[in-house]
Amino acid sequence: MMNPPISRMGGKSKLRKNIIKMIPGDHICYVEVFLGAGWVYFGKEPSKVEVINDTDQELINLFKMLKYHGEEVERLLSYEVVSRDNFYDYRDQDFSKLTEVQRAVRFMYLSAQSFASRGISFGYSALGKPSPKLFKTNCLIEIKKRLSNTYIENLDCFKIIEKYDRSTTFFFCDPPYIETEGYKDKFGTEEHIRLYESLKSIKGKFLITLNDNEFVRDLYREFSIEEVDVTYSVSRDKAARKSYGELIIKNY
Repeated sequence: MMNPPISRMGGKSKLRKNIIKMIPGDHICYVEVFLGAGWVYFGKEPSKVEVINDTDQELINLFKMLKYHGEEVERLLSYEVVSRDNFYDYRDQDFSKLTEVQRAVRFMYLSAQSFASRGISFGYSALGKPSPKLFKTNCLIEIKKRLSNTYIENLDCFKIIEKYDRSTTFFFCDPPYIETEGYKDKFGTEEHIRLYESLKSIKGKFLITLNDNEFVRDLYREFSIEEVDVTYSVSRDKAARKSYGELIIKNY
């Protein structure tokens, strides 16, 4: 089971084994609508047709560069060191003047060396080593191979569902959770209702993960809903890590 090259807030590292077991075996096309780090995509066996999608342009640029220029991204990262000064230089840099490969290196550095992988504040510890992801050899080459036969899209969730919906398509959706903060793009109640409207009428199958609350339960009440408990926290304090209820919802 392969791990993704980056971490991401709200990633499915703790739930992906459960989700992968629920993926229907009769699908031809697998679409990950909200890619994030891609824990499920990288953890599962490849499907005949695969699509990964996200609205974050820098995230999608990273995966494009890993697909087409993985060796060069890995070569440039091999020269990096973990430094507070380097981190804030990258964070505050005008990345519009960088090449696509340089943007990918910047994005991966900020993700690997920031607190909670949010790219905002420098992540450090007196008890643990820096993230090893920047220094592993051949790590990104395996990622490149995994991406080789995958469509990489940068569309909103509604367009990606419309374009790829077939009776043999399976959509995995991990949207921003209800009433949570920290996501770059707005995805509030209105967007969640639109997403529900899109999913309820598709020809294919879907599985969506959301936080457990009455709004979600009522919205998706006609579908299969499974409750799971997951421990999440972006706090350095272990005492602040709590178990939260999540819902796995599917139309099959």
